[in-house]
Amino acid sequence: MKRIFPILALLMTALFAFAQPKDAWKAAAKLTAYDATGAEIYTGIAFFIDADGTLVAPYIPFTKAVRANVTDSKGKTFAVRRILGASENYGFVRLSSDARKMDYLMPISGDAEAASAGSKLYAVGYLRTKKEAPVAVIVNKAEKYDAAMFYETTLPADAKYVGCPLVDGNGRVVAVVGTHGGEALDIRFATALAITANSALDRELRALPMPKGLPTSEEEAMKYITLIDAIDPASALLAMDDFVLAYPANASGYVTRAARRATNKDYSGAESDFASALAHADRTTTSDAIHYAFSRSLYNAAINDTTAPAAGWSYERALQEAEVAFSANSLPLYQMQLGSCLFALERYAEAYDQYMAVNSSPIASDETFFTAMLALERAGGDSARVLALMDSVIARQKHPYTQRAASYFLERAQRLFAYGQYRRAVADYNEFERIIGPRNLTDTFYYLREQAEMRARMYQQALDDIQSAALSASADRKPYYQVEEALIYLTCGEYEQAKNVGNAALTCLPKHIDLLRILAVAYGETGDKTKACELLNRARELGDATVDTLLKKYQ
Repeated sequence: MKRIFPILALLMTALFAFAQPKDAWKAAAKLTAYDATGAEIYTGIAFFIDADGTLVAPYIPFTKAVRANVTDSKGKTFAVRRILGASENYGFVRLSSDARKMDYLMPISGDAEAASAGSKLYAVGYLRTKKEAPVAVIVNKAEKYDAAMFYETTLPADAKYVGCPLVDGNGRVVAVVGTHGGEALDIRFATALAITANSALDRELRALPMPKGLPTSEEEAMKYITLIDAIDPASALLAMDDFVLAYPANASGYVTRAARRATNKDYSGAESDFASALAHADRTTTSDAIHYAFSRSLYNAAINDTTAPAAGWSYERALQEAEVAFSANSLPLYQMQLGSCLFALERYAEAYDQYMAVNSSPIASDETFFTAMLALERAGGDSARVLALMDSVIARQKHPYTQRAASYFLERAQRLFAYGQYRRAVADYNEFERIIGPRNLTDTFYYLREQAEMRARMYQQALDDIQSAALSASADRKPYYQVEEALIYLTCGEYEQAKNVGNAALTCLPKHIDLLRILAVAYGETGDKTKACELLNRARELGDATVDTLLKKYQ
């Protein structure tokens, strides 16, 4: 009796191992993919892994497919809707479809090896009847690959097998046939494919033109649509539609879609979404936050689209929404939005008051002080207060200074120049140069700094800068800088240099009145009064009414 039991166990194991999989063929489907022109670009195998129409299919056709469908074993065709996960390396995609209540194959699970060298499996293709038996294959080699298994089998190298499931005697999916003949990867690679919030950044997924599904959790799905909106606006709206459909009570979904619709100039759709968001406002997404978001969308539309006000999307309405938000919850962020709307409406004094209130709050920053400065400047505020605000902006910059800090030094330099504080302006221009580096300076910068240096009587520095401007300028701009250089020489009493540079510019600017006057003085002061008068008369003929005094001097 003891000998009988091992023999019986062996026979049962053999029968189990070599039993034909029952009805596995019913879960296979024909996959057909189409490109953007509508042309059919692929026909192959896919198979269902659950009753809700989820499929596993090869990755390759989806690199170009914009649409696909599957035809089941009964001849019924269903649209493929979303990619639920993809791996170029493994060669699989997981898909959703319109199919429901489907026959499907149960993938293996757990960490145990489902097959080993010598195991018998069955390649299930797209079969229409039970009589068309699956192809039996033997596993020649089984080895660990990443977290699962890689198999080499006796299956011949034939494109018709790519994507076929390999099932065991119980009809469970063990592996999927890859693009290289006889090779197959563990089904667990395919079933583990999923969309997460960070999938919005996934190169492999983004390379596939077809729409992607959402993460399975509401929180992850919300993060996903926020990310995809910033990275791939073209596909974001569809993802937002999916989110609203899946989570109709989530107000944030409506707000996010409303903002995207507004950016796409679908103002009526955005209006509808903001209304839906308010209807579903809760502690997570409060009504004041929704009114603020609406104000931001109204404001951005009014800035970027001249047709927006005609659709009722104006600065006035943006202000109204900001006021509602601030009345409900006096957050500094909402007050900043109030200031922005007032500024856009050219109500600068009121905008200044709002900005200054923000500057006393925890969100005060260089940006809030800068906007306050702009509002005060537009409102006609005195120079001391304007510069004090610019000083506050600069004081908030940290070492080492960034490009952002450089822009603020440039802004302050221009205002110091306008208010007659030329040496301080030069100092800020110098700081700007130190931050961005001499190689990144333009001829315009050198000219601006030269103007401040001239007024500060820093003549050598002015001369160096105007020469740098001329060297870096285009050919059509260079003569104008030479006019300025000639003026510097004239101011310093270097008359010969003034004549040399001035005459070089005169060949390009024969009717430049200032240049004619500069040259006239240079010639006159070096004793050539005839030439001086000739140049002054030319200037007068061109409309210069200021030369009479000089003519009297040199005649």
